[in-house]
Amino acid sequence: MAHRRDWKGDLVLSVRRIFGKSFPISIPSAFKDEAALLAHLKISPAELKKIWWYRGRMYSQFEIAKGSGKVRAISAPDLRLKIIQRKLVPLLQQLYWVRNPVHGFVPDRSVKTNAEAHGRRKFIVNLDLKDYFPTITENRIIGLIRSLGIDPRVSKIVARLCCHMNQLPQGASTSPILSNMICYRLDTDLLAIAKASRSIYTRYADDLTFSSYQPPTSLFAIGVPTAGKFSPELLAPELLSAISVNGFIVHPDKAHFADRNSRRMVTGVKINAGLNIDRRYVRNIRAVLHSIETLGLAAAQAKYDSKKGKGTLASHLRGKIAYLAHLKGQSDPVVRAVAQRYNKSFLSQPIKLSPTDEERRDRSVWVVDHPDLYGTSFFLKSVGLITAAHCVEGRKEVNAFHPSKHTTTYTVKVIHYDKHRDVAVLDCSTIPSTEYYEFEPATEAVAVTDKVTAIGYPDWGLGERVNIRSGEVSSLPARSGVGLIEVTQQLTQGMSGGPILDANGFVVGVIHKGGPGEGRQLAIRLSELEASLQTPP
Repeated sequence: MAHRRDWKGDLVLSVRRIFGKSFPISIPSAFKDEAALLAHLKISPAELKKIWWYRGRMYSQFEIAKGSGKVRAISAPDLRLKIIQRKLVPLLQQLYWVRNPVHGFVPDRSVKTNAEAHGRRKFIVNLDLKDYFPTITENRIIGLIRSLGIDPRVSKIVARLCCHMNQLPQGASTSPILSNMICYRLDTDLLAIAKASRSIYTRYADDLTFSSYQPPTSLFAIGVPTAGKFSPELLAPELLSAISVNGFIVHPDKAHFADRNSRRMVTGVKINAGLNIDRRYVRNIRAVLHSIETLGLAAAQAKYDSKKGKGTLASHLRGKIAYLAHLKGQSDPVVRAVAQRYNKSFLSQPIKLSPTDEERRDRSVWVVDHPDLYGTSFFLKSVGLITAAHCVEGRKEVNAFHPSKHTTTYTVKVIHYDKHRDVAVLDCSTIPSTEYYEFEPATEAVAVTDKVTAIGYPDWGLGERVNIRSGEVSSLPARSGVGLIEVTQQLTQGMSGGPILDANGFVVGVIHKGGPGEGRQLAIRLSELEASLQTPP
């Protein structure tokens, strides 16, 4: 079947061929004919006729501010039309096979997953499709749905119910899924171009991103441009053609190239060294909080209103902090710090942070920096920062840091040292409480065959995350009167001082020694730390 596009009439895509061979789809029974569709939507022929001719009256127009200082025009359907469109969404979703590069308007995907897809690649090309929703006309929607083998009359009804002023309205619940369906062929073409250029391609609505480890010369007509904005005319003809043949054009003011020496952004998320957010975003949150703390809520709200702010400061801040937590994680120190400040100003509606077990565990385990080696340490509730004595041997104080912020180190004093039991306690009072979480000690001793988890930083190097090793207790030996825990997992050098957790996540021991050169993998029982703290120095 040949590909045919008629921009003056229906847009006939080869979607059925693309979907049918590799990605079989099932046409919903509600799309069988007009009667089935109206029955599913619970609307009468008379009501359909009214919507058909007077749908323009069912939309309200308004504008919302964009981050660039410009405004975005929104066409929002009234309640009745909104209900009908919401019933159409699950039917349309059955017709769409989500491509891997698509992160916008897709369940379980977001700007965060879109940014994560590009990892820490050194070269980023950002493009924007101009007038994304307005470019998708009613005829294109009709052609799309008909190409899937759906009844022509049903195709026209669906398009009529979902479009306004001959285009997809930005504000209708059906517009996101329909725009993704329209872009299926575009995604296919751009994915092929990306693979040929050894690049990663993703799309979030109208934002297109290409990334690579090497300069993406094949994406440009004559070599890569200098970092910053560039004219779309510099793009490779094949890339421009793939976009234009699918009915879109690149926004002339929103083409941007970033290299290894510049700030690399993907849909507003910085990816230079892990996912981060523009510091101006955090500064804005802090500035608003400072305004509330110094001027009072009423004066701060008036100041916010004078700058054409929408809604209350409480909702404004909650939304911003929620987005920050989504990107950086609820255990992130910056998130916790601004949330605490927010809660002090809005006692009746506090932000409750619920970090995952993984996030809590990650922020509880740190690195201690000894001149000769790196060791592991962990925070234990009501005790302090715990490590192995040999990790701080001969030192009155050491540096401790979390690998996510390895340049920020805290000097901590050794306040308890027991060489015989190989345990030490460090004073963590110099470390802000928002920087870490704490483990709790186990109330029951472990037994042989119990499942346990060892956590630490073996041979830690820049960029490495916490190492988690599962195993079980193989024996409970004692040496020189010190109770030990022998485990089945390997406790490599650098993990010394880290925690051994039971199946419930409570601490049962402190890693002592192990590794491929050792015959046994051993930890000190937590009861030995408790006994050591009760023994007079």
